[in-house]
Amino acid sequence: MTLHLMGSVLSPFVRKARIVLDEKGIDYHLEPVVPFMAPDSFTDLSPLRRVPVLKDSEIDPDWALPDSSAICSYIERKYPMPALYPTAAADYGRALWFEEYADTEFSNIIGQSIFRPALVQVLLGEAPDLELAEKTFQEVLPPYFGYLERSLASQTYFVGDQFSIADISLAVHFQNLRLAGFEIDAAEYPGLAAFIDRLLTRQSFTKCFGEEIAFLEQQGYRSNRSK
Repeated sequence: MTLHLMGSVLSPFVRKARIVLDEKGIDYHLEPVVPFMAPDSFTDLSPLRRVPVLKDSEIDPDWALPDSSAICSYIERKYPMPALYPTAAADYGRALWFEEYADTEFSNIIGQSIFRPALVQVLLGEAPDLELAEKTFQEVLPPYFGYLERSLASQTYFVGDQFSIADISLAVHFQNLRLAGFEIDAAEYPGLAAFIDRLLTRQSFTKCFGEEIAFLEQQGYRSNRSK
């Protein structure tokens, strides 16, 4: 096995790379790494000390590539089928935009203001901040959900109505919302809710999610949020 993916099982960015690999049927080894607990040598592989990092021994034993977007683009170029990036210029640009949108502010809001206070703090033995998580979900995220609902319109997928990196990049963050105990209102966002259900039950997604849920159960985690 030439590909080794380094990262934490709960990271949405690690999940994103894993799903791309699984969609393409590529074997890889997942090497568990928690960035803030990694040795100083990890900085040589990932200067920003973030995950995932991909190692490909077929190129060189010391070759490594950080960042989920760079990794997914590399995988697409090396293993082009099935294609996960559109070929038409307009659709390709649009897919990259949704990937960027998902990877930056959208991810930061969910990660720092919902997933961390509601779930990660519990795993670290700290008290959860459910008030912050609830306030963020109810007051900060609705404009983002509205934008995604409008962008999806009546389509099954976000770009060219074909499954792509855009869909993967967005859906991985909704899994973190679910793990933290949050679900969007299907009556208010019917298209987006259907998209989330469709993606999160896709085989490549459920393979990752099963491992993530098993990990949380091993840690004794249960959502503290009443529904």
